[in-house]
Amino acid sequence: MDAFAGVWEILLWMLASVVKFLFTPSAMVARGIDFATTVAVTSAGAAVGTLVFYYGARATFAGVRRRRAGAGRPGKRVFTPRRRRIVALRSRFGLAGILCISAIISVPVSAVLSAKYYPHDPRMPWALIGAFAVWSVVLTALSGALDLNELFHSVLP
Repeated sequence: MDAFAGVWEILLWMLASVVKFLFTPSAMVARGIDFATTVAVTSAGAAVGTLVFYYGARATFAGVRRRRAGAGRPGKRVFTPRRRRIVALRSRFGLAGILCISAIISVPVSAVLSAKYYPHDPRMPWALIGAFAVWSVVLTALSGALDLNELFHSVLP
């Protein structure tokens, strides 16, 4: 029964790393889970979430493009102020910008943004997975170094 509870706990930590990646390594360290396990579980959760959201969003965007093309809508794009800001940010920071802020904006948001702006780049999902693995090491190391156990033990059971 204990091994079964361990599997459920790992799956829940993986789900937590998809939903709120920034805080999951700290919560796992505060729970008393060792460095290697924390990095492995959060990286695996982020990898699964990245693949699901990236390919799901990519298929959704392709379906929307096909549906719009079939409806006979003109291909002319209107550049709104919002679209101009997005294009400016993308051209200024590019792929490296998304990878750098991926942990802050979460797994689903970074995967959907990547699918929207880099749908034909075969490196994209793997680069995101690598970025989340690096972020997992950094956040776990910071959590261990800052000794957040005191803070989180008052919040977590």
